[in-house]
This record gives sequence, C-alpha cells and structure tokens, in this order.
Amino acid sequence: MKHVPALLMFILLSAAATAQVQGTTPLYTLEDCLRIAFERNIDIRVADASTQAAAAGLTAAFGSYLPGASINANYNRQLTNLRPQLQFVNGIPIPGEPLPNNYNLQASVRWTMFDGFRREGTYDQAKTNVDAADLNGKAQRMQTSVDVRRQYITVLRAMQIVKTRRENIELGKQTLERVRAGLEAGRQPVTAVYSQEADLGAQEFELVRAENDLNLAKAQLLAIMGLDPNQPADFAESSLPAIVSANDVRDYRQQLGPEDACVTRALTQRPDIIAADQRIQAAAAGVVVARSGYFPTITASTGYAWNNSELSSFDRQGQMSVGVNLSVPVFDQFRTNQQIESAVLQQVQRRAERQRLEQQVRQSVQAAMLSLAAAEKQLDITARALTSAELNDKAARDRYGVGAATQFDVLQANTQLITARINRITAVYTYYDARFQAEFASGTLDQR
Repeated sequence: MKHVPALLMFILLSAAATAQVQGTTPLYTLEDCLRIAFERNIDIRVADASTQAAAAGLTAAFGSYLPGASINANYNRQLTNLRPQLQFVNGIPIPGEPLPNNYNLQASVRWTMFDGFRREGTYDQAKTNVDAADLNGKAQRMQTSVDVRRQYITVLRAMQIVKTRRENIELGKQTLERVRAGLEAGRQPVTAVYSQEADLGAQEFELVRAENDLNLAKAQLLAIMGLDPNQPADFAESSLPAIVSANDVRDYRQQLGPEDACVTRALTQRPDIIAADQRIQAAAAGVVVARSGYFPTITASTGYAWNNSELSSFDRQGQMSVGVNLSVPVFDQFRTNQQIESAVLQQVQRRAERQRLEQQVRQSVQAAMLSLAAAEKQLDITARALTSAELNDKAARDRYGVGAATQFDVLQANTQLITARINRITAVYTYYDARFQAEFASGTLDQR
C-alpha cells in the first residue's frame, strides 16, 4: 500500500504530459508544407495512380509480343437415358456398361507472327503514354509546389498584419490611458478621450478582420497540403526573410533573365509542355495501329486435346496439333477507314492542345514578369513611405507632448504609419509571390 501514492503521482504526471503533447500546436516550415503536400495532396496521388495505370498498359503492350497459352478442363455426367454401350473389338460388338462420365482437356499456345504492325504501334503508344503520365505527375508536383508556396506567403502576410495590428492596439491602449490621465488632471478635453476610444475601436475591428483572414489562409494551406483544415497549426515566419534589399532584387533579376529567355526555358523545360509533345507522339502511333486493319494477320498455334469417359488412356485418346493461320482482310465495311480518320483527328487535337498550351505559357511568363516588375516598384515605394510615416508619427507625438499638436494630428499620423507598415508587409510578400510565379511560369521552380 505504501507504493500507491507514488503510482498515483506517476499516473497524474503521465496524463499531464500526454495532455501537454496533445495540446501542442504543430509548427510547419515551408519545407514541411511542401513535403507533406507531396505525400498527401489529392491531385498528386491521382497523378501517381495515372502513371501506374499507364505503366500497366505498357506491360500489356509488351505482352502482345509473347505467345498466349491457355488450358481448359471440362467434366460432364449424363444423368438420364443410361443404356448399355457397345464397344467394337476387332470388329466384334461387345456390350458394356453405360459411360455417363465425360472428361475433356485442351491446352493451346497461340503466337501472333504478324498483325500489320499493330503491336509495334500499340507498344510505341503505350510507351509515350507512360512518359506523358510521368511528366504530368511532375507538372502536378510543380503546380502543387507553387500553390503551397503562394498560400504560405498569404499566411505569413496575414500573420504579420495581425501582429502589426495587435501592437498598434497595445499602443492605442497606452495612449488612451495617458489621455484619460490628462482629462483627470484637467489638461485634456473629454473629446480627446472619445476620439481615442473611437480610434481604438476601429483598430480592434480591423484586428478581428485580420485574424479571420489569417484563419482562412491557414485552412486553405492545410487543405492544399492534404490535411484537415480544422486542425490547429502554426507556420514558421523564418521560412522567408522579412526584409528584401535592393541587392536581392538586382541579383534575382540577373538570375531570372529577360522575358525571351524565360519563354525559351519554359518551352524546353516545363514538364507539361514536354508531356504535350509525348501525347502527340502517342497519337501518331495510334494512326499506325488504325492502319494495321489493312494488313493481313499471321498466327501460329500448337495444342493438345484429350477426351475420354474415364481418367486414363492419355496416350491413346490425346492428340497434338500445330498450325499456321493467315487472315487477309478483303472488305470490312469501311471500319478501318473510320478508325484511321478518328486517329488522325486525335493527332490534330493533340497538336492543337500543344499550341494552346504554348500560348498559355507565353502569357503566363509575360504576366509573371509584369507582376514582378510591379512588385519591385512597390518595394521601393513602400520603403520610402514607411520611413516618412515613422518620422511623421514620431514628430506628431513629440509635438503633442509639448502641446504643439492636437489629438487628431496624432491619430492621423498613427493611421498613416499603420497603413505604411501594412503596405510594406504586403509589398514584401507580394514580391516573393511574384518570384514564385515567375519561376513556375519559366519552368525553374524547385519541386522539392
């Protein structure tokens, strides 16, 4: 009994530790989000399944070069009209017992020697389909990568805005206490208190809206990752630098290159473009398959057949056979012609899809470069505006302290400062977003 308190203490400590672990909110870095998304994203899993299905089709296409084998066994028993049977031995009829049982065994091997190049076309088509499916999987990973990165940026921007508004509310509460103290001392009118309270209420309203935007951004990011959008989650701000210097902007521009170079790189490196080329080749192989209907088919076969009323006499009742079959199409009611035209139509459609995709790539590169240029200008503008707003806010508070400025001047300067800070936060993360868009459009986005 002396060990009972110690046991109870151990149980309580274990329960407390478990609750602490269960209540811990996980912290995700950008690399964590990408890794989880590549493992659990629904679209990526569908793309992987498509690749496996295409690989199975390639195996089946290769199997058409191999002979096919089959074994059939059959048993029948006669239930009615059982009469004595006559068996002839050296021409002499000998009555025997009824034979109700019948056993049958057939084994055959069949190999297609020539089918008008249908096998070759089918194999080439299956192989290009595998390559296209694999490239589609890479394209989906790239799309998921840019989606995660852009949404992660949205979360970080919302987090910074929430932090800024909370800091401003704390500053507004301190200002309100000073104004109330001044009112009690007779140095401030009551309207100053009302003005500060109204401004504080507006700040709290903006904070609630910013927190809601943050929660929505987190839920959307978790959904892209393939996780439950309702689960609690925090995201590391250190995944992206909060400061972008002019040197960073200049170095990245040199690394990215001009728009023409980005278009050329995209048309040669983007997996969706290469996959479209593979689909064109698969459609060309489909034309070869359709034209095989005009050619003869040659097959070779061998087999063994056995039939008896009892399980014996395999050597006497069995028969071996070999054969060659030639099938020449003479008139197939224009079905082959229709299949060829359908295959040619598919080839034209694949080429049109490739051209349409190329136009989309060119437009996306152009849009990304324009967004990047605008983001660079916003960085410069918001940096200058933030410096001016900080100086103006400090000056307004100093003048208010010595009675040279009104409460309205302080509130107006503070509003301008908050706006400048939020604009700066938006400009920094908009610049990162533009960079990811440019990398995705030009086909250089890291798919890790």
